Amino acid sequence: MPVFMSVAIFPSNACLLAQDLNLSPTRPTVANSVTMQNRRVLQIETGYDAFPQKIPGNSQTFDTTLTYTPLTRLRLDFGWSSWNHRESGGEATNGVGTIGVGGKIEIRKDRPRFPALGLQYGAELPTASESSLQGYGQQIILILNHHYGKEGKFNVIVNGSMIQSDCRTREGCTYGGQQSIAMAYRLQKKTRLYAEVFGQNVPQSNAPPGTYFFTGLFHQFTDAFGINGGMRFGLTDHSASVGTTIGLVFGKRL
Repeated sequence: MPVFMSVAIFPSNACLLAQDLNLSPTRPTVANSVTMQNRRVLQIETGYDAFPQKIPGNSQTFDTTLTYTPLTRLRLDFGWSSWNHRESGGEATNGVGTIGVGGKIEIRKDRPRFPALGLQYGAELPTASESSLQGYGQQIILILNHHYGKEGKFNVIVNGSMIQSDCRTREGCTYGGQQSIAMAYRLQKKTRLYAEVFGQNVPQSNAPPGTYFFTGLFHQFTDAFGINGGMRFGLTDHSASVGTTIGLVFGKRL
């Protein structure tokens, strides 16, 4: 009898540990929630973004992002564009994109009357790719999100950021901003639907400048693996008229 009891207890504990990863991918939306994966969880995301339009240009990227939470309210970020393709004005550029490092801090948790508040910072570092894809930049983001409805199924996420990008000389930087508002609905325990509107006046988040509407989803197949994706539609004349994104997310407790 004790043997059967021990066999029943250990799988139960293993399941609890697996569920405790609390995956919180940065994809598929541009807006990033204050929420992050649980402490000591390494999260790996890889994804493909494409805007195959002649105007303003053909833009395609393949990115990988690693995030780790050494503390409950602190996340460290590392990202790398292993492949980047751009076409503009009849010229095409291929190469390795920039490396991104940074982190996110949860200042205040989501409460019934008050939204969660967070701050995120990221720096883009030039790589060895000898092309116009390289350049130094940085971004600071103010994050708000709040859950509504029964069991908090609706999550409204608002981001506002200041951006410095394409710095090849001290005088050659581009300055701009990005604003986004997204709504997430938890359709099932492991499926979330997203709708988002975001705008930017510099190339950011693998999208050309402009205003966009996005719709997509994230589905978690297991406690440590999920897939996300969706479509982006340009709302302004200078936006890419259509784009797509798809990504994978993995988690592991260290």
